[in-house]
Amino acid sequence: MKKGIRTMSAVMSAAAIMLAGGYYVSAQDYDKSGYCPITKGMVLEYVNYDADGAVTGSYVLKVTSASGTLQKGTVVFDQYFYDADGNPVLGDGGNLPMEVIVGGPDGTVSRMNDAGKVMKVQDIMSKGDASSVPSDLKTGMSIPDGSLKVKIGMISATLETKDRKVVDHKEITVPAGTFDCFLVKEEQVTRTVGSRTEKIETWYAAGIGCVKQTVYDRKGRLDHTQELVSIKFE
Repeated sequence: MKKGIRTMSAVMSAAAIMLAGGYYVSAQDYDKSGYCPITKGMVLEYVNYDADGAVTGSYVLKVTSASGTLQKGTVVFDQYFYDADGNPVLGDGGNLPMEVIVGGPDGTVSRMNDAGKVMKVQDIMSKGDASSVPSDLKTGMSIPDGSLKVKIGMISATLETKDRKVVDHKEITVPAGTFDCFLVKEEQVTRTVGSRTEKIETWYAAGIGCVKQTVYDRKGRLDHTQELVSIKFE
């Protein structure tokens, strides 16, 4: 049960993440039409830190295929979750493949290609975008509330977001480099056996998505931080 809860936490953290110019990442250009990674072969590596700055784990996202557009298309990701010692959290080398379909009859749906595990997005993603972040971000913009349902094995959870607003626009520097980003602040409620409320600040870069995310508990105390540490293409 504890392993299942840890897995759920890792996946919910990644889901919360899903969703420029003037910076250099690779000789290969990449699609910057939205605030999410949709360029085939792009590999993003993140490291998670606790409130004291200690590493608690890492997360790798790879775009394995992409077709269509942000209005109607499909993107397939490989997702790898690791603990603080670099050991896979899941089986199959830590990989939990995910297929995201945009513009279908059910809206935007994300499916985990692992033993029938499913993550379905309901209204959290703006129409015409493959991410929960619109492609036309502006400082002062309000983003619609949303709800995300996740099921991993016998454990299910609902993630609700509200009070979402774009509050800043500037360059920020993380281990992966310096990026032109928008800062989105929101409140997030995760419901499983119990309920957890968090306040989240996420810096988004076009074509990449989350560059840095800071999570606080309901009393405003720092809980954990996630930063982008590398970008490469395969």
